[in-house]
Amino acid sequence: MLKTLLALIRDDAYRTPHELAEALSVSAPLVEQMLAQLVEGGYLAVPETCADGCSGCSLAQACGARPGGGLRFWTLTAKGVSACV
Repeated sequence: MLKTLLALIRDDAYRTPHELAEALSVSAPLVEQMLAQLVEGGYLAVPETCADGCSGCSLAQACGARPGGGLRFWTLTAKGVSACV
């Protein structure tokens, strides 16, 4: 299922955890756990601009990093891309 999650993110990096959960037919909290596992394992990364804050970002109003936001942005690392192939 982690490989499928990576493929979903590869195909569309701007997704809410709820959207990913629906696509996988699992709960959003499970998707959150899987995303954390993929980040910890080096398969996904949060772009530096997200880690630095939201100033100047066109997605700031929808971003999951902001209170009430749900949209998230992830990037596949080289390891993540290899896992999708």
